[in-house]
Amino acid sequence: MARTAADQHKFSTLEHDDLALRNWLIERLRIMPDAVSIIHASNDGHYTRLPYIESKEAWDPRKEPWFSIAVEDTDTAHYSVTNDIFTHKERVLTISLPVIDGVDGSNDGVLALNLDAEKSEAILNATYPPMKSRTFVMTKEGQMAISPGYNIADSTLQAIARNANAFRGEFFLNGYYYFYRTIGPQEWFVVQEVAESEMKQLVRHGSIKVLYGMVLTQVILLFCWWVLRAALNTIYMRITNGIRNGTIKQTAVEELLFEEIHSAQQRQEKIAQDALTDGLTGLANRRAFDNDAERYNGLANTHIAMIDVDNFKKINDTWGHTVGDVVLKTLAELGLRLRGLENITLYRYGGEEIAVLFRDVSVEKAQSYLEKWRISVHTRSFREADLRVSFSAGLCKMGGASLSDVVAQADQLLYQAKKTGKNKILAG
Repeated sequence: MARTAADQHKFSTLEHDDLALRNWLIERLRIMPDAVSIIHASNDGHYTRLPYIESKEAWDPRKEPWFSIAVEDTDTAHYSVTNDIFTHKERVLTISLPVIDGVDGSNDGVLALNLDAEKSEAILNATYPPMKSRTFVMTKEGQMAISPGYNIADSTLQAIARNANAFRGEFFLNGYYYFYRTIGPQEWFVVQEVAESEMKQLVRHGSIKVLYGMVLTQVILLFCWWVLRAALNTIYMRITNGIRNGTIKQTAVEELLFEEIHSAQQRQEKIAQDALTDGLTGLANRRAFDNDAERYNGLANTHIAMIDVDNFKKINDTWGHTVGDVVLKTLAELGLRLRGLENITLYRYGGEEIAVLFRDVSVEKAQSYLEKWRISVHTRSFREADLRVSFSAGLCKMGGASLSDVVAQADQLLYQAKKTGKNKILAG
């Protein structure tokens, strides 16, 4: 409010020039039901008070403590307990801040907001603290600012003021714990008073919860131990009965454990193999191709072929996707059967496209294998009388460039084979 008043409403001793400031102060006053009044006081003693009440005696705002404190320190708002001579209230809570000119930085006066102490105390007493306690606001000199609704001895307030010498903290005094924080530049303290008996009760309740948690944890651990022991006893009894009945020889117990470990290893290997195998064709999948192709591309005398079924979309549209799956499985079976003992690996690259990696195989042998495979597929008879299947392929040497470039070269030869009549293999 003080900054807005300084930036937008220049103070003037002329009544007609002061109208904008009065209207602005009226708007601020209406939205604060706890406010008693707003005072805008200049350095020469002139002031504007809203609501307007004519004073029967001369009043100089510069003599008020809230004015002198605000003028001396311009960093933060200041709090003080004063009285209002206009309404004859003995105690009002005053928040004051200097009005600094935003152009040249000069001090134009002080803006003060007077709050009704009784309403502030009612708000404080209506709060619900996290524990049974009493809360009040006091000044750093040990005077009560906002009462908690009961009397506190002056000696207690003075002792609190002496001990509360930091911005926040706590201390113990005469059977009570005091927790406090400062408001403003260490002028007021918000104090929460908690009886020692209440604090001990909170500690007791917290300790009981921790104890219950520890007991529950031990019960769970004992139960787990009992279940594990029962399972081990069952295993031991089966082994003992097997040895006693002759179904397990005494010398074969270690072998039984070895077989179990070996079976677990085989299961792990099968899981790993399934992760690298295409479920439809039984060929290695794209993940396996990426792993192997990167390794093969660095070896000598290696080749790659990209194969694509001709008119595969027409096959699916004419005979359905089930027949299309049969075509892919047949193509894969023939390719696996014809590869023999050569270092040839087939992969389902994606859709109807198959990739082939040749390791330590000459380009002549690789092309011969692909031709035998192409002829076998083209001459293969299917249950559908009019169904004829063929594929086109592109074959190129690996190792001369990056893997992506090698695959792109094989794909280019494949597309060229399709454009020039299909059912053929082009090597580059």
